[in-house]
Amino acid sequence: MKITMVTSKFQELVNKSIKGSSNNKMIPITGLMSIELKDNVLILTTTDAANTLRVIENKVEGSDFYIVVQSDLFSKLIAKTTSEKITLKLKENSLEVKGNGIYNIELPLDEEGDLIIFPNIDTDFNDVKKTKVNLSTIKTILLSNKAALAETMEIPCLTGYLNTKEGVITTDTFKVCHNGNAISKDKILFTSEMINLFSVFNTEHIDMQRTDNTILFSTPGVEIFGYELDEIEEYPLEAIKGFLEVDFPSSCKLPKAAILSVLDRLGLFISTYQTNGVYLTFEKKGIRLSTPKSKGSELINFQSSIDFSEYSCLIDIELLRSQINAVSEDMIEMYYGNPKAIKIISGKITQVIALLEDGNDMEENSQQEEDEE
Repeated sequence: MKITMVTSKFQELVNKSIKGSSNNKMIPITGLMSIELKDNVLILTTTDAANTLRVIENKVEGSDFYIVVQSDLFSKLIAKTTSEKITLKLKENSLEVKGNGIYNIELPLDEEGDLIIFPNIDTDFNDVKKTKVNLSTIKTILLSNKAALAETMEIPCLTGYLNTKEGVITTDTFKVCHNGNAISKDKILFTSEMINLFSVFNTEHIDMQRTDNTILFSTPGVEIFGYELDEIEEYPLEAIKGFLEVDFPSSCKLPKAAILSVLDRLGLFISTYQTNGVYLTFEKKGIRLSTPKSKGSELINFQSSIDFSEYSCLIDIELLRSQINAVSEDMIEMYYGNPKAIKIISGKITQVIALLEDGNDMEENSQQEEDEE
């Protein structure tokens, strides 16, 4: 039993497949990859325990073949191979990889000493209706919404992407992002791991099928199977909608690159052991960003301003930086004047960032400086 493929093509397939392997030391199967050739169709399968990724290639030379290997070692060896072709050959308890030379990779065994077989996906999607998902939509979600995901499990539902017919919402309670580009018309709470796997797709239109709490995304060369988050009913959707609709009396337009550049410099003078904040002071000509205790201050001129009013607030520098980084356009529209938050709008993307409580003397920390020319 063996497979022979052009090295560059096999490397492309393995590089996609390894993205589905999370290598969680507590869950051994997440560090494995199955390699199957049947009727000249090659399927590489990996999993993170919640999602299963299958990479498929037709018209592959070889005889029927099935093995499971350690994904990390195998993918690294394939990536470093420079020969024109690669041949995989199954030996008794090892896989022979022939490329620049000959390497033997020991195959993992189960508790009974037998070669491991990857568990099959037991959900039948043959009669389940297909809907189309656009890869470009997923890319905007990864760019904008990912920065507002909860990274810890205190509130499990907030680690996912909530899709509604109006768009996709993410929040970690300190910041909220609403993306007007919906994945589908259904209310679904997607896991972050599933959305991250969309990087393996390279076609714009992707088929989506749902049954119960399981989902299958597929194209002719890639399949992603996984589960929805169960905590969808616990998601604070109405509270978030209210937060997104909060009133802001004033707005302005500012260059994204200029804000990020100033934040990088001011960040050198802000200690995470104290208030990790930066002051935003809206002046007649523009917005002044300054550190607590006035160790640094810079003015960014408005590109435009609507209903200007003098206003100052304290905001976490990293929260602000991450949300501005998530904006795809060169200009950002910033809304201010509310005592609890600021809002940033870019196209169909709305981001709301909670403000910090200011325990310091605002006059001392935001003392006026001469306007830069």
